[in-house]
Amino acid sequence: MILLDLTTFLGRMHPLVVHLPIGFLLLAALFDWASYFPKYKNLSAATNISLLLGGMSAAGASFLGWLLSSGGDYSYGLLNNHKWGGIWLAAFSLGLYFSSHPKVKQYFTIPRKVKSGIYAGLVLLMSYVGHQGSNLTHGTEYLTLATLTETPREKPDTMEDVLLFEDVVEPILEKKCIQCHRTDKKKGELVMSSHEGIFKGGKGGSIIDKAHSELIRRVTLDPADEEFMPTDGKTPLTKNEIEILKWWIAQGAIGEDAPFLSLANYESIQPRIGSYLGFMGFNIASEEQGTGQQVNPNLPKNVDPSHIAILENNGFRVRKMNLEPLMLDISIEDKFRNANIDLKLLEPLAESIVWLNIAKCDLANDKLAILPQFKNIEKLRLEHNPISDDALKYVSSLTFLNAINLNETKITAAALSQTKDLALLKNIYVWKTSIGKEEAKQFERTRESVQLTL
Repeated sequence: MILLDLTTFLGRMHPLVVHLPIGFLLLAALFDWASYFPKYKNLSAATNISLLLGGMSAAGASFLGWLLSSGGDYSYGLLNNHKWGGIWLAAFSLGLYFSSHPKVKQYFTIPRKVKSGIYAGLVLLMSYVGHQGSNLTHGTEYLTLATLTETPREKPDTMEDVLLFEDVVEPILEKKCIQCHRTDKKKGELVMSSHEGIFKGGKGGSIIDKAHSELIRRVTLDPADEEFMPTDGKTPLTKNEIEILKWWIAQGAIGEDAPFLSLANYESIQPRIGSYLGFMGFNIASEEQGTGQQVNPNLPKNVDPSHIAILENNGFRVRKMNLEPLMLDISIEDKFRNANIDLKLLEPLAESIVWLNIAKCDLANDKLAILPQFKNIEKLRLEHNPISDDALKYVSSLTFLNAINLNETKITAAALSQTKDLALLKNIYVWKTSIGKEEAKQFERTRESVQLTL
């Protein structure tokens, strides 16, 4: 057991050591080619030592790679190409080094230009070996024309756009599982890079059986258990990801093109899906420590859509960050950014607005008297407006506010005291205001939970 553990440990050092020959051999080739120029002719003296170090490290990397290959279900063809390519690279490098030895030169000498050509061959061979290694690690599709030209699916903006498998399940599996379970490296004969492969299962049978899912069993084992997945110290699944996979399996491991909101009982998992996708109001990331944060209960579930149409017709941009409860991100189109913008149009939607950007509108203090109506606002941008300290009295009641941008305004340090009751406030941006570094430090000493950014 001790010998097996030592072998595994040494094998895992292959990715570390494998970069040494790349540097040394490339350096040797560059030294040789540069020495043709009179200005750099002295570099030829360093060529052989770089070549020796490159050959030795290539031999060491090949040995460690052989140890590593014994512990993984790699594609035979890729593994064979990478292994023998590495061996030949080490052999040719050491052979080229010893060809410069005086005793060897007694029998034959490699012409300088031929030797420089051999260096080019070594660089090409090294590139080939490295490419085969990246295929083993990342898959054969990692660096292909198809990958470069494919159009990735855009991240959905709302729950209505979410496809359960493509937008949620598949990204979880791709991030945590596919590195070891793909067509060219199928540990346990399991391929998880496609819905078909997941349904097929591995050598132990199905992994998504509703009654007893082998997938869920493996990812919820004690990390010290030899059957725990993912293996080899890779990042384990979070509690949120596991709960999503459990729900997906309970629904029959639904495949592609299934809209999330069309599924039965979607409400029970919606907060977790929203949190995973980063939708505002579905933040349960802290649940790992047992302090889950729920959706703001004060947010209206819906509003009259005609109000949104009115805003869009009057220069406002409206983005729905979540549908139920409705969460809005409101900003202003550039050509409408002036003091004539009618903020009163926002009143019917005030409680649904969580992000508001009214920067660069030439707004005076009195124009902000409407702000207390936005009681659920979390991020507020007021930068580049001619507002002064009096403006913050309209902000002091926004209890859900966690970030406010006051850059390029007439705000002074005295006004910051009006934020003392905002318990959720984390960031205040005051670049190009009269607030100096010492005043900022003094404020942060009194409000350690708030970061003041100059």
